[in-house]
Amino acid sequence: MLVGWFLYSAAQASYQQSTLQETLSGIKVKDVMIREIQTVDPSISLDKAVDEYFLRYGYGGFPVLDNGKFLGILTLKEVKNIPREDWGKVKVSAVFVPHDKKWGVSPDADVIKALELMIKEDKGRIAVTGKGQIIGLITRNGIARYVQIKGK
Repeated sequence: MLVGWFLYSAAQASYQQSTLQETLSGIKVKDVMIREIQTVDPSISLDKAVDEYFLRYGYGGFPVLDNGKFLGILTLKEVKNIPREDWGKVKVSAVFVPHDKKWGVSPDADVIKALELMIKEDKGRIAVTGKGQIIGLITRNGIARYVQIKGK
């Protein structure tokens, strides 16, 4: 019975992966990315970031820009690592995750490649960049929504 369950689970996972690849085949990052992004200034406190961004928009992370320069991403994970009583004293600049070029994708990249990168790097969102600027975000949730809507 255990062997049967294992084979069934493996077959189910293989089918889901095949369906995902079929649904995302030929789809580009620009077709799924969030274009109208909300950005956070590195000089604001975590209190303000939580109240004016996380609670207001409901996203799990925001790009951090300083005078138009993309610095990195602030996620709830970084905020939760700081004690609540310190949020008013700690600035976004102290806790955001600095951008690494390996976490960025082109708008013309395949969505499946972006998803593989997110899984490999354990990121829920990655920057879509063009000409050295952030032009959007692609998220796991956004891809899942796309698959849910377009999937068979």
